[in-house]
Amino acid sequence: MPRVLRPGTRPMQFLFGIGPSWGIGGSSHYYDSGYYGPGCGAPGFPCRYGGFGYWGAFKLTQEFSGHFSGNASGPALGILLNEEFGYRRFGFVVAPKFTYDIQVKRDLGLYISPNISLGYHLLSDRWNYYNGAYYHYTNHAANLQFGVGVKLMLDDRWIVWLQFPQFDMSFGPRYGYGCGAAPGACPAFFIARLNLLLGGGVSF
Repeated sequence: MPRVLRPGTRPMQFLFGIGPSWGIGGSSHYYDSGYYGPGCGAPGFPCRYGGFGYWGAFKLTQEFSGHFSGNASGPALGILLNEEFGYRRFGFVVAPKFTYDIQVKRDLGLYISPNISLGYHLLSDRWNYYNGAYYHYTNHAANLQFGVGVKLMLDDRWIVWLQFPQFDMSFGPRYGYGCGAAPGACPAFFIARLNLLLGGGVSF
């Protein structure tokens, strides 16, 4: 095996990456019968709007972590940061993240990396009305991400990594158009997305 592909001996890692994020599901609750039709908003009949957060986004990610084993394999705990840029929307995630790097072959620095994070999601979106006015709303949510990635060590220092399509879900109170019109209006929203990320990093 080429020496440049030897296993990693350094426990700390800083990773950065970039990639697309696709909406695969979501819902918001609105009580606006004028827009969503008769009966919408009646008790037991919330008005659902799945478009919130459903469109695509461009995502940046940064991660700092340390392995308990003293090298590049095994369990690691770190902090995850995400920034997302979508249609009239900006999002930010900060979360603790757990990763388990499984070395594929004894003399090869290739690792399969199941991972999970649970943290905070701030989402700011802008609405454009027919009269040309813009309205900004800030939403706060819990964010859960989990999936499996792969890492390749280069010269026991550099890292190339790929995050296979990863589930990214947020749940929180919804603010925006139609909210506040009635008691209990817009009690919650849910967004489900898939992230595909590619990046590099350094170990130390």
